[in-house]
Amino acid sequence: MSSTDMKPKSKPDDNQVISRKAVRDRLHVFMKGGGCGELFTACIGGDKAKDNREACSMLEKCMKARSDYFQPFFALRRDGEELMERETEVFLHAKPKDNTYTLVEKFMTGGPCKEAFMAWNDFRKECKKTGRCERSCFSPTPAFKTLVKCMEADRSNHYHPFLAVFKTVEEHLKKEIMGWATREQADAKKG
Repeated sequence: MSSTDMKPKSKPDDNQVISRKAVRDRLHVFMKGGGCGELFTACIGGDKAKDNREACSMLEKCMKARSDYFQPFFALRRDGEELMERETEVFLHAKPKDNTYTLVEKFMTGGPCKEAFMAWNDFRKECKKTGRCERSCFSPTPAFKTLVKCMEADRSNHYHPFLAVFKTVEEHLKKEIMGWATREQADAKKG
């Protein structure tokens, strides 16, 4: 399945451009409804990397403690990860026997952002080895931010098809998050 085949489960008008601010606002409303709003705000708005990591770690714990409420969020995160993997496999023309991450490594080191990718990859490997990094989709690491900036500035356009994969996943997630409001309104009318 490619990005052109992807149909969101819930959909605001497909032609409607959804702003990041609208999504952030909707996500904040959702988080406040589950009792983790202050931690969410601290996680996405922390000034210092250490404070931000601690807030994000606490947010993950808060959400797990209220897992019934946050089930749509956890499902959306899984869906996003699965969509990213599928889209990446399509983009890289992966065969069933291929290791997708090996293909990604080969692709990423074949362009002008090799050093930025290697720095991020080293950070990722160190995190896996030490187990000190909490999983959070709210706080990209400085190494990841540097990598994305490099990819976006790529004048050779080597990374632009891969950035299109990120965009497809981002748009899907934005539509799903905005769809939460629609589902909640429908549930409120039924109840």
